[in-house]
Amino acid sequence: MDRGVLAPQRFPRPSIGADDGLLRVELAGICHTDVGILSGSFDTPLPLIMGHEIVGVIEDVGERAARRWGVRAGDRVAVEPMAGCGVCRYCVSGNNRFCDQAIGYGTSTSAAEAPYLFGAYSPLMYLAAGSLVHRLPAGMSADNGMLCTVAISNGIQWTLAKGGARQGDHVVVQGVGPIGLCCVAAARAAGARTVVATGLSRDGLGLELAKAFGADIAVAADEEDVLDVVQRATDGDLADVVVDTTGSPQAVRTSIDLVRKTGTVVSAGVTGKDTLTPLPLDVLLLKEIRLQGVFSFDSEAVRRAIGLAQSGQFPFEQLITHRFPLAEAAQALAVVADTSGNHLKVALVPQHDN
Repeated sequence: MDRGVLAPQRFPRPSIGADDGLLRVELAGICHTDVGILSGSFDTPLPLIMGHEIVGVIEDVGERAARRWGVRAGDRVAVEPMAGCGVCRYCVSGNNRFCDQAIGYGTSTSAAEAPYLFGAYSPLMYLAAGSLVHRLPAGMSADNGMLCTVAISNGIQWTLAKGGARQGDHVVVQGVGPIGLCCVAAARAAGARTVVATGLSRDGLGLELAKAFGADIAVAADEEDVLDVVQRATDGDLADVVVDTTGSPQAVRTSIDLVRKTGTVVSAGVTGKDTLTPLPLDVLLLKEIRLQGVFSFDSEAVRRAIGLAQSGQFPFEQLITHRFPLAEAAQALAVVADTSGNHLKVALVPQHDN
């Protein structure tokens, strides 16, 4: 961690017009992508205010923005991490995450650009006109709201929208971090017949929580033969859908072994720009496997995530194991970078001047 992006700075409070807004950040989740940004594994502009898992309260909002987002000052909202231009082919098709002109909160828009506050590692964050803002139901906690902005939404998008998991399916989720556990929950909520979660023996907390999130079996892949476990759990059918959240080249290879003929493998783990993953193309072709890459989620996934969190069916708030004040962001990122398995989701809590 040597890019120097954690030096605190003060920026002027933005002036809000008719089409934009200002968010008082309540929680900013820390993602492994943030660790990669800090280490230089991803190309990002500097200076940068990180933080793309965003929940907060509307501090100020313009008249047109309030109508467009259905919010007013004082509302608790979840904010999607990308704000598109609104007119390109990706934005108009609901895929604003691919917009070439998008503002990327906490990832791809520099704090050198006015009005500077383009990330959630900050007490206040600017809401650009193209932002996608979701008012949270009354009584929903900031914890669940923050988890809806990435973890639960990705679980729904990757497992259901892209993986196609449905009632009666056998589903394997590789990785028992926060997103992996949310993939498990999405599969169970969809009515999957069998859900197998895999991790490593060091992933103690994730493996312990997997059954609470709907897994029938939680297996440490470095202690048991995962293929044998899945064969027994599915009576030899193998998985209809395998979702790999780890980004491990070995896990991608294992996913192809675990899926049935004509099944779907969803590859979601971002590993950095220089990682090459060899694929057994003959197996991929002969089994007619659909290999689906996934990057993020759409607004429909966020709406479904909010509904799933509101249902109380799964203990999503237990995913947040550590909280740090904003001034201790460096320590918080060090916890996320640690591979001992003693944490799940780590969050920053900005302090606000009265």
